[in-house]
Amino acid sequence: MTRVSRLCTLAGITAGLLGLTVPASAQTGWTVVTPPTGAAGILTGSYALSDTDTWVVGYNGNTSTGPEAPVALNWNGTAWSTVSTPTPSGSTPDWGFYSVAASSTTDAWAVGEQSAGTKIHDSLYEHWNGTAWSVVSGPDKGKLYAVLDFSPTNAWAFAGLSTLHWNGTAWSVVSGVAGFGLAVSADGPDDIWGVSRDDMVSHYNGTSWSYYTLSNASEGGFDTVVALSPTDVWIGGTNGTGPLLEQFNGTLWQVRTTPSSFADEGVLAMTAQSNADVWIFSEGNPLTDPLLLANWNGSSWTNSTSPIPADTSASIGSAASSPSHTWLFGYDGSTGEPMILENS
Repeated sequence: MTRVSRLCTLAGITAGLLGLTVPASAQTGWTVVTPPTGAAGILTGSYALSDTDTWVVGYNGNTSTGPEAPVALNWNGTAWSTVSTPTPSGSTPDWGFYSVAASSTTDAWAVGEQSAGTKIHDSLYEHWNGTAWSVVSGPDKGKLYAVLDFSPTNAWAFAGLSTLHWNGTAWSVVSGVAGFGLAVSADGPDDIWGVSRDDMVSHYNGTSWSYYTLSNASEGGFDTVVALSPTDVWIGGTNGTGPLLEQFNGTLWQVRTTPSSFADEGVLAMTAQSNADVWIFSEGNPLTDPLLLANWNGSSWTNSTSPIPADTSASIGSAASSPSHTWLFGYDGSTGEPMILENS
């Protein structure tokens, strides 16, 4: 199970990237999925719990001034549907989600921000119990960019300057741990990785946090991370002029090649569906160029044609995968609707 996002990223995958078989998903094509009636805005965070339970969240409204109302969609194996979310007490419709994660069909978290009255980019926490979403109180540490959910008593949330933990009863700030916000990924509760739009990578081994500084990103930064195991972690972003993709083997970070089609673009999102099925995504430059979609089969890259034509101004928000589905989410500028692309 993986979920990745340009704004915030998490993953729950346990396989490696060493297989050499060309996966079926790379041989088929991507298709456009019509969003539920009435859905609007950009989809920023997603999590694929299974082939029959996937969440994607975001916000709609005027994206130049911040979120105005949340978006929460669920895939039941047959169709996407809109799921209502409660309004935080004292809030006006100026709030939204950036990330979502789930440990089961009855335990999921969505995080983001709310701005209303005296609330200026205040933290927003909401929980899914299998029937409905509810607002949960927690420390206000500004925008919450990412969330991880391992069990009803073990969840993490990440802000720009703070890291928070849920123990089953309450959210609390983790003392002495910096926030790395932008993107997180984990293959288990004792192997969490985080990146931000700079050259720093953070890691939690179940006991303590450590930090790496990678010089190749000194002129750019990282946007996405996928942790497959403690000895197989991939991060993507830009070096300032083009794509940057690095892999950790448990000891060293190594720069990996990217498809020539990504030459002038960064790696904005990434997800893995199996041990020989890794997808990376980027936007065209300008945005009216087609989206870039490429698959790694364990030995080489294969480009896929975007099902959204050029001159669409599509933007990437998130990606996720389950055994039989790979999803790419974002915003379709030509329609003003959420973008949902599927490869299965």
